[in-house]
Amino acid sequence: MTPDTKVTIAIPTYNRSELLKVSLQSVLAQDYPDFQVLVLDNASFDDTEAVVRSFADSRITYVRNESNIGAFRNWQRAVEINSSPYLSILSDDDILLPNFIYESVLALDKHPHAALSSAQAEFIDMNGALLRVTGAELSDNLPEGVINGLDFIHQIVDGRKWILRTSSVMFRTSALAAVGGFDIPHSKYMIDLNLYLRIAAQFDIFFIAKELAQVRFHVEQDSQVTFHSPGGTGSLAVMAERTDAIAYLLQSPRAEDASYRQWLAERLLHMSMRRSEFTSQLIPEINLSWSERLQIAIQEIAAVIPAGKSFILVDDNQWGSEISPEFDALPFLEHEGQYWGAPPDDQTAIRELERMRDCGASFMVIGWPAFWCLDYYSKLRNYLSSNFRCILHNSRLVVFDLRP
Repeated sequence: MTPDTKVTIAIPTYNRSELLKVSLQSVLAQDYPDFQVLVLDNASFDDTEAVVRSFADSRITYVRNESNIGAFRNWQRAVEINSSPYLSILSDDDILLPNFIYESVLALDKHPHAALSSAQAEFIDMNGALLRVTGAELSDNLPEGVINGLDFIHQIVDGRKWILRTSSVMFRTSALAAVGGFDIPHSKYMIDLNLYLRIAAQFDIFFIAKELAQVRFHVEQDSQVTFHSPGGTGSLAVMAERTDAIAYLLQSPRAEDASYRQWLAERLLHMSMRRSEFTSQLIPEINLSWSERLQIAIQEIAAVIPAGKSFILVDDNQWGSEISPEFDALPFLEHEGQYWGAPPDDQTAIRELERMRDCGASFMVIGWPAFWCLDYYSKLRNYLSSNFRCILHNSRLVVFDLRP
């Protein structure tokens, strides 16, 4: 089967002519019979227009805004101007790898209920050198092929870190029209995630397990500013989007199951608490101070854990010597009594939990600095909830009794 559906590759841009040139080259090198390139110049004052016109390629349409209308409106213009059945929005600092259009169109042509396809991506620095990405930037692996939209949302709510890189995504134009295009209910930096969740509430998505784009990491990126700069609001915005995701599941037939509604309620309470935690970091006076919360938490630990009993302390290595020596607190992960970092995966976390139980740990105390673990390690969370009694749950502590 040879796909031949017309495609638009839109490139919103602003003052990045050198990087834009590389992006354009990668699009024009695509081996696909019918595509157009839409360059949306947000009133750049560098040589962007000259760079675009230097290609002298009839497939390129150059549109310049009279004034800078902001990233959101410029992206939305791509949706409004597009006349093709399929649309991809390429960041002006990213690159399409060979066969991106072909593979993406093939996926959407074969699966008419899929509203978008998403491929894997490589990561590069400003010079185009490949980067090894770890930590917060690294996505969990998505299953190859069609993913039911509600399953996608469920996994996001459950804590799965499924990150779709915008430059590796191709949209079905009719699906964009059905959901109303982009929106920014919580943050101008989350217009992509917001759109993916709203689309998944109505349609399937298709994941291509091939690296078909390169995403460039650099200090000027919105993601770097919002997630890795002091005062960044990225984590708060993500929690807001995940809260909306619960609403989409409540509106679905899945919510007819009472046990599923209960699970959603538990997830909602946890996300609401984490959202307030991120808010407190930005507005410190809105809640108790760090020291006040810790003093209360220590009193609560003493009230629920009998003297002499050892417990696993999950605190992201934040409390340390603040915990009274009268407690037998074991760090998690632990090696020869010392903190050994966060577990690499759920399996390791569960295995270490059971090892420490065998060595005499009777309780697990999860402090608020490590509440992220209850999202990231969803299998550990479910294991604890299924096998042990939760004896305390508030905005400072979650305590499980690990005794038989």
